[in-house]
Amino acid sequence: MSGLKNTYKSKFSFFLLLTLLIVGCGKKTEVVDTPVCTKSIHVVKRGENLETILDELSVVDSRMEIITALQNAGFPFRKCFPGDTILLTKEDGRFSNLTYRQNLQNIYYVVKDSTNFLVSMKYPYVDTILALVKGNVNSTLYESMLAAGETSNLVFRYADVFAWEIDFFTDTQDGDSFVIYIEKTFCDSIFVDYGGIFFARYKGNVGDFCGVYFCDPDGSEDYYNLDGKSLRKSLLKSPLRFSYISSYFSKRRFHPILKVWRPHHGLDYVAPIGTPVASIGDGKVVFKGWKGGYGNLVEIRHKNNFRSRYGHLSRFAKGLHVGKRVKSGELIGYLGSTGLSTGPHLHFELHKNGAPVNPLRVKIPRAPSVKDKYMALFKNHCDSLLHTIESLQVSGGEVLPET
Repeated sequence: MSGLKNTYKSKFSFFLLLTLLIVGCGKKTEVVDTPVCTKSIHVVKRGENLETILDELSVVDSRMEIITALQNAGFPFRKCFPGDTILLTKEDGRFSNLTYRQNLQNIYYVVKDSTNFLVSMKYPYVDTILALVKGNVNSTLYESMLAAGETSNLVFRYADVFAWEIDFFTDTQDGDSFVIYIEKTFCDSIFVDYGGIFFARYKGNVGDFCGVYFCDPDGSEDYYNLDGKSLRKSLLKSPLRFSYISSYFSKRRFHPILKVWRPHHGLDYVAPIGTPVASIGDGKVVFKGWKGGYGNLVEIRHKNNFRSRYGHLSRFAKGLHVGKRVKSGELIGYLGSTGLSTGPHLHFELHKNGAPVNPLRVKIPRAPSVKDKYMALFKNHCDSLLHTIESLQVSGGEVLPET
């Protein structure tokens, strides 16, 4: 009997297992579809606006809702600049979210919930410090500052401080030193931009030059040397930022094309075609066009009976015309090789009282110095600034938290 019971039990277990397997196999497995996610990146180009970009990204059905949501959040539509980036995410071909990045500090997020379009902004940690940048020149000032971890923007701004004192094309030599006391802004520990330059120094065979930023109680601001004299003059020393002089002012030079000896009443600056050329001072354009061996030429009349000439230009600045008043440092054209020219360079001349003069030797009048009534205030400002910089140099500290 016990054997028969065991046989029934075994058969029952078998049929139970078989039934469960048949029922289990008969159920349909539910398949959950995963949304197909696609991402598109668009870099804003000149002349584009957000509405046309959204059309291009194929979000026409959500375009007005996105724009309205951004308007309500105070989005600066007039500050959509070339280089801004837009990241669009779609799920199954429908709008999911959008990120508009202007820079590290300004990032807008647009998301869609079940019914509404919502806008949020990232509020990063922005910190401004006072930094001491220093180093020695090796090869060129430009390359030396980049090697020190700085950007070209600082090189240009530093050169602008001493633009009337030092020609960084001809006056710099290896071993010269530079010091800059400047604001630096960081966003989430990432460098964003430079602020004001409060002190600058350049020391070398050309001399020892200091520039101190000072704004008096009347609102007059400038860079001055330690004696309170303005570093600015009525004319810049050079119409180009970085280049080198291939031919100097001379009363007798062998012309490489005409093969004759003749005067060379100017300086030839060598640089790539298309390099921007700037006016060396405030003035009025008195000639613009083709002038024989000069090729494309611009002539500008300045105060104190000075005139400057810029020859061999490849083209002129947009909007430049005879009679136009230009500012010091304003773009007037682009370096080229027109006229009697052996290669790309700028032929630059300076005339005084109708006669050519050597631009490297002529004395240019300075801008106004610190007012006498504020000289004591300026001296105290210099002493405090120099003490701070000296402390940083002695301690080896590179940065000082701004107070």
